[in-house]
Amino acid sequence: YSLKIDDIMNLERFGEVSAKNIIDAIRARTRMPLARFIFALGIEHVGEETAIALALWASAKSKVKSQKSKVFDVLRNVTQEELQTIPDIGPIVARSIHQWLSHAYNRNLLKKFVDAGLKIEPEKAIAKGALSGKTFVITGSLDTMSRDEAKERIRAQGGDISESVSKKTSFVIAGSEPGSKYDKAQKLGVSILDERAFLDLLCR
Repeated sequence: YSLKIDDIMNLERFGEVSAKNIIDAIRARTRMPLARFIFALGIEHVGEETAIALALWASAKSKVKSQKSKVFDVLRNVTQEELQTIPDIGPIVARSIHQWLSHAYNRNLLKKFVDAGLKIEPEKAIAKGALSGKTFVITGSLDTMSRDEAKERIRAQGGDISESVSKKTSFVIAGSEPGSKYDKAQKLGVSILDERAFLDLLCR
């Protein structure tokens, strides 16, 4: 975000036009959803769904506006105990997040993003719907839609997504080659839906 056209033009094979295109592309991405930003930080054990859970919590806690940095203050000051109250975040993940956010280098990095003018868009709360209160885990490949599309359809009806299977999981959606999550669901007695049953559930 701090690059200037001259910085790129000093590189081999870059002229003014190509340098300007790169700078324009960077400037066009100064607005970013909070969950995507958290995921992009590369915090150990924080996958896409954990990033969304943390973003939802931080957005609600700060009631952040896109042009303000209040959400960064929430993240900088969160305790390990608070993190463990967030769905899909257990002790190991909470410790990893807290350690990352407590490190002086990373705290300074967040400040640099604020100073560079990065605008964070708060995560919208999950809508209420027919699947409210239900937690889903998706494993394997689906034929009629991508896993991201399946997640969007679940959230659109109020459901939550988790990356891991536990006794709190409501349903495991099993596509082809489901893997270890399928086995764990069987051991825990969690309801398993094939793709057809999942589509029927969405249409109820």
